[in-house]
Amino acid sequence: MPPSSRPIQILLLLALLLRLAWGLSRPNEVSADLPDQREYLSIARNLLTGQGLQFRDERFGDDVYAFRSPGYPSFLAGLRCDLRAIRVVQAILDTSTVLAIYLLATQWLDERGALLAAIFVALNPFLIFFTGLLLTETLFTTTLIWGLVMLSRKQWIGLASIALALLIRPAAAGLVPFACAFAAGLKPRQLATGFVIGVAASILILLPWAYRNHQQLGDWVWTTTNAGQTQYDGFRDGADGSSNLAELKSMPELRDKNEVERNAYLATRGRELMLADPQRSAVLAVKKIARTWSPVPLSDEYGSKRNTAVGLLYSLPLFVLTLIGLGRKTLTLRSKLFCLLPAIFFTASAAATVGSLRYRIPAEPMLAVIAAGATKRMKAEG
Repeated sequence: MPPSSRPIQILLLLALLLRLAWGLSRPNEVSADLPDQREYLSIARNLLTGQGLQFRDERFGDDVYAFRSPGYPSFLAGLRCDLRAIRVVQAILDTSTVLAIYLLATQWLDERGALLAAIFVALNPFLIFFTGLLLTETLFTTTLIWGLVMLSRKQWIGLASIALALLIRPAAAGLVPFACAFAAGLKPRQLATGFVIGVAASILILLPWAYRNHQQLGDWVWTTTNAGQTQYDGFRDGADGSSNLAELKSMPELRDKNEVERNAYLATRGRELMLADPQRSAVLAVKKIARTWSPVPLSDEYGSKRNTAVGLLYSLPLFVLTLIGLGRKTLTLRSKLFCLLPAIFFTASAAATVGSLRYRIPAEPMLAVIAAGATKRMKAEG
């Protein structure tokens, strides 16, 4: 059903106004408590001045060229690093995610069910929150969801949207083959064909980035040189499932290493720590998953009573209805698996690295479709 009905139009307008109100109410500067924002902005400004995709890592007094992927800094540079313009565009992009989920849900649910799925996305406080930040969540979620929606409709142009998503977060390349496989069908030949297409697409998408890194750094970096730090972060001494890389500045073995060498060393050290004590690693994996799917923010900066209440009011109904929807036959097995793919992938990724509520954000819109399925509002022809 085309999105021409009055309810979805009103909902899209409400979603946009909520996001604009939040984003434009933020100070016209980036907050110091999220240093990732400053890194992305620094890369974007260097890109604008012709210095390329690099920034100064003050921890090691070193210029780094592949520590962050190119997609989001390029997006910021395209908007001239104007914070208000960025937040406005992110508000529009995130509103489009509401429409994408509505279109996805109309394949399997009736109008009221599809509208309920869209309502979950429109009122998602975490999606709204991230539209006001200079972080990858909004752009990545929008491009990923639109890619998945188009793939679900057998529109392989969805790989173009997936391409943008991978250039924002290359580590998501592991998700693409499975998405293509389930989009193709559940028969063994369909799954295999879709999987091969997904692998080939991921390689082609990331090849220019990897080649650029080889030319710049002498090494084929397919994701980022931040990957090793993230892996080490998950299993370092004193690890509790959260991220804390403060000790890197005081590690003498890193001082004389370059960007690629640090990445390789920390990745190897992380694997060694993971394998050295499997029981500890298993316990940490559980903690990371629990942190990732916490219904409320856990950090000291954002764990206020107000934020806790808002998180509970939104997350608990979504989670409960998702579980109910999984147990009902409103959606087919294939559609359920397709909607669960991002949640499964990002949960596994968190278990292998570090856990944070923000890492599940791209999975929540797809869960909204399953949650809406708990109402048993299947399409008449479904």
